[in-house]
Amino acid sequence: MGTIRIQDFKIGFTDQFFFDTNIWLLLFGTVADFQNKDQKIYSKFLEELITKNKPIYISSSVISEYANVLLRRDYDQWISIEKLVNAKFKTDFVGSKNYETSVDVITKSINKILKLPNIQPISDSFHCININNIVENFKLVDFNDAYILELSTLNNYKIVTNDKDFQKLNSKIDIITSQI
Repeated sequence: MGTIRIQDFKIGFTDQFFFDTNIWLLLFGTVADFQNKDQKIYSKFLEELITKNKPIYISSSVISEYANVLLRRDYDQWISIEKLVNAKFKTDFVGSKNYETSVDVITKSINKILKLPNIQPISDSFHCININNIVENFKLVDFNDAYILELSTLNNYKIVTNDKDFQKLNSKIDIITSQI
């Protein structure tokens, strides 16, 4: 098991996949013309998984991270465009017209992800996961990545990511990426 360049990866009969949040951001995020080369690579891979009816598992923590990244990006843009100083996310942005518009757009993109024919929502399985492994890996990568690795190890998922951080970890599963 190890890191495999996505362009070289051959989908096996029993393969199951878990897409890191950054893949969903590349494929369905609301940033136009962002990392076009990677978008094309991962779009082609997603299309192949859909064609072959290969499951892509997704957890609520990934959806939460996806929504929060996009919402914070919209908040930062709002501050920049409006030239606001000392604006606070929860008191000034949340509830504003810009916030409502952002939530609507993000909700639509989440629904597109969840309506893909091979998406399989799963439990985050916190009660089954070895928290010690997560905490140990948290020393090297962010908590969400450490958690995704442990969840994927527990379920034998191959992680599809555009994040080099996974390469810092001693993984017992395959990491599929364009970032080698």
